[in-house]
Amino acid sequence: MISTSTRYQIISNNLTRTKSLIENDAVVKREIEYYNKTIKTIKTIDDFVKNDRVFKFAMKAYGLEDMAYGKALFKKLLQEGVSSPTSMANKMSNPLYKEFAKAFDFVGKGAEATSAASATTEAVEKYIQQTLEQREGNDNQGVRLALYFKRKASSVKTTMGILADKAMLEFVQTTFNIPKAAARADIDIQVRQLEKLFDVKDLQDPKKVDKLIQRFNVMWDMNNTSAATSPILTLFNQSSDQGISLDLMMSIAKLRPGGF
Repeated sequence: MISTSTRYQIISNNLTRTKSLIENDAVVKREIEYYNKTIKTIKTIDDFVKNDRVFKFAMKAYGLEDMAYGKALFKKLLQEGVSSPTSMANKMSNPLYKEFAKAFDFVGKGAEATSAASATTEAVEKYIQQTLEQREGNDNQGVRLALYFKRKASSVKTTMGILADKAMLEFVQTTFNIPKAAARADIDIQVRQLEKLFDVKDLQDPKKVDKLIQRFNVMWDMNNTSAATSPILTLFNQSSDQGISLDLMMSIAKLRPGGF
């Protein structure tokens, strides 16, 4: 198997072509065509959640595929929207929930929510990227982590943002050879440790991000004799909000006015 560095470079240097191949894959193409044909006809939260095929497509696009079974939770999420600081989306530590609620903003845009770019062209682009990362992960999870980090780095503004994202944290731990046991330390201690290693502001600099990825790729191959079989898939599972189970999140929501 080729090295993580080599495979990552092959993808990066041919990203447009690689995405085009994925987009024209028979299965992917069929899902995209159905989504494009259907999404703008959906005008309510109920219709959006009830259309299983469209809902799953949207969930995958925004990195929440593993939560597609939690329809009641996401119905509540969309009903509360993002404008209120006390809404569910704004209280979740995982930023993907808020991103999803903003992308399908039925509260703010009403029936026009599914005509917005975030729900149409951007959702399709994200779906293709997610599919690319997942397929690469089938052969080498290190490549998937590198692609994920490249995509998400600029959105991380604080060290806590890294700790809140299991995949980002795995990337950093691998890059700087941080023992996994360190993740059991007090949060404040973890923050200080990471801040000693690098400045989170560097994630806004594409060149510095690329250097981190180069270092990660080397460290990954050093630590994984068989990257293709590394048990890392759970890092991309968004079924919990920093360890909080779906059942618990739903129970908490029910305690507030207007529960499920």
